[in-house]
Amino acid sequence: MLFGVGATKAGTSWLYRYLHEHPDCALPAVKEAHYWDTFDAERSQKQMQAFRIRLRELRDIKEDALEADRGWQVANMDRRINDMKALMKVLEGDRTRDLGYATWLLDRRPVRLVADITPNYATLPETTLSRMAQLAPTTKFIFLMRDPLDRLWSHIRMQARRQRQSHEIYAQKANNILHRIINRGQETHILERGDYPAIISRLRSAVPPDRLKIIFTEDMMGQDALSLLCEFLGISHVKPTFANPVHEGPQVVMLEKLRPKAQKLLNEHYTWVADNVGPLPLRWQENLARA
Repeated sequence: MLFGVGATKAGTSWLYRYLHEHPDCALPAVKEAHYWDTFDAERSQKQMQAFRIRLRELRDIKEDALEADRGWQVANMDRRINDMKALMKVLEGDRTRDLGYATWLLDRRPVRLVADITPNYATLPETTLSRMAQLAPTTKFIFLMRDPLDRLWSHIRMQARRQRQSHEIYAQKANNILHRIINRGQETHILERGDYPAIISRLRSAVPPDRLKIIFTEDMMGQDALSLLCEFLGISHVKPTFANPVHEGPQVVMLEKLRPKAQKLLNEHYTWVADNVGPLPLRWQENLARA
C-alpha cells in the first residue's frame, strides 16, 4: 500500500498515471480519495459536495458516449462512477477503524501495489500520518518536491484558472494572487502545500525511514530515478507510455518585480532541503542563483 502525499503541483498526477498504467499496480479510478483529510464534519461535507458534482459530470460524459456509440468510454465511465460511489459510501459510513476505506482500496485484482495519491495529505498532522502508517505493516509513503518557486507559481496559476471570472485576465489574476501572498500574507494555503521543512519533518516523525521516500520532481522522470522508485515500491521497472508533464496548465509569465520577493519568501526552503534532504537539482540551483 502506498500513500502519495504531495506536494501539490509537484508531479502527483504523473505519478498516479504511471502507477495506474503499471501492470503490477491497481489504483482506484478516483485519483484523490480525500479520506484522511475529511474527518472534520465541515471538510467532509465540502468534499462530498465536490464528489457529487463530479459524479454528475461523469454521468453526463457517459450519456454522450452512449449516444456516440463509444463503448470503450462507456465502460471507462462506469468504472469511474462505481469507484466514486463506493468511496462516497465509505466517507459517509463508520470510519472509526478505517476498515471501509481499506476494503475500498484493497478490493481489486491481485497486484503488488495499491495506492491513494492525494496531495493534500501533506498538510495532515503527525497523528494522522502515524495512523495511516499503521494501516498495514508494509504501508509506504512518497513525497515529491518540485523547485519551490516553480511549484508556487504553478499552484497560483491553477488557483487563478479555477477562480477567474469571464471578465478577468488570466495572467493578471495570477500575478494578483502572488502579490497578495507576498505583501498581504493572504492565500496561506498555497504556501502551506509547499512548506517542505514542516511537511518532511512531520513525515519523518510519523513514518519509519525505510517506508518513506522523498523524491525531487525534476529527477523523478529520469530512468535511474524511476528505477529506484520502482525498487522502493517492489514493482517492476516499466517505462512510461506518455509524455511529461501531466496537467501542466497554460503558461503565464510572472512579473519580474514580484520574482525577487517571491524567491526571498522561499529561500529558507532551498537551504533547509539542501541541508536535510540532499544536493539540489540544477533547476533549484538556477532559481536560487537568481534571488
